[in-house]
Amino acid sequence: MAKKEKHFIEKKFLDLKTKFKSGELTIEQIDYMTSELIAEMAVLTVNNISDINGTPLDLYKDRVWWIVEKAGLLPEYRDEDEDVEVDVKDDYYDDEDEFDFEIDDSKFYK
Repeated sequence: MAKKEKHFIEKKFLDLKTKFKSGELTIEQIDYMTSELIAEMAVLTVNNISDINGTPLDLYKDRVWWIVEKAGLLPEYRDEDEDVEVDVKDDYYDDEDEFDFEIDDSKFYK
């Protein structure tokens, strides 16, 4: 029985994982390799391929994303309005009569 040949995604991921764990890649190399893998997996996804030799493509996506996170390739999250202070005045209870009105029940109950 012949051994099944590995898919190019499997080969590239194994190469990335091995080199990443050994620490032999620069941040630029990790960025390039993960970007390349993400682009290739996107093409497979668009072509409705969801399985690579019995392994879900989504698992490879998660694995690559884990490396992206661990390598520190993501910018620090900063909310756009983080530096803006908003002063909200709570005047809910200031005007008690604002919504005070009477309802003619005769229109509703006949």
